[in-house]
Amino acid sequence: MSQEDQVTKYIGQKKVKQVGKTENVEIIKVTYEDGSVEHFSHLMLSKIVTLEPIDLSALRDKRVEPMVEVVLQILRDWGIKLSELPYFAAKLNQSLDYNYKQALTMLWGDWMPKPQDPEDVDLITVDRVLRSKDAK
Repeated sequence: MSQEDQVTKYIGQKKVKQVGKTENVEIIKVTYEDGSVEHFSHLMLSKIVTLEPIDLSALRDKRVEPMVEVVLQILRDWGIKLSELPYFAAKLNQSLDYNYKQALTMLWGDWMPKPQDPEDVDLITVDRVLRSKDAK
């Protein structure tokens, strides 16, 4: 174990217990001392790990500010016009919303015939999912 591995580290208020790679090289699995687990990209993890606990606002800043910097560089490199920024933001949000809904639809499909939209999920299915979590 390297000396760096022995240094106490935090992500926000949570003390890191263990860090390990998952099947995908780009994703890092972090286990906290409280037993909870989170997965981070290597890029994100390198920006948010600290040697002292920090509050959630500071953690949010550490998570978002490096991404803003990269996105601004991309926008500059592509030469986007200021007048195109609202359209770009709308298309980005539209794409994110679509992918989020597709992921939810896939997850609900394990419990019912695949819904066309997450809003099509009935309360019987919701109850079955919640009860299955209680049984574990």
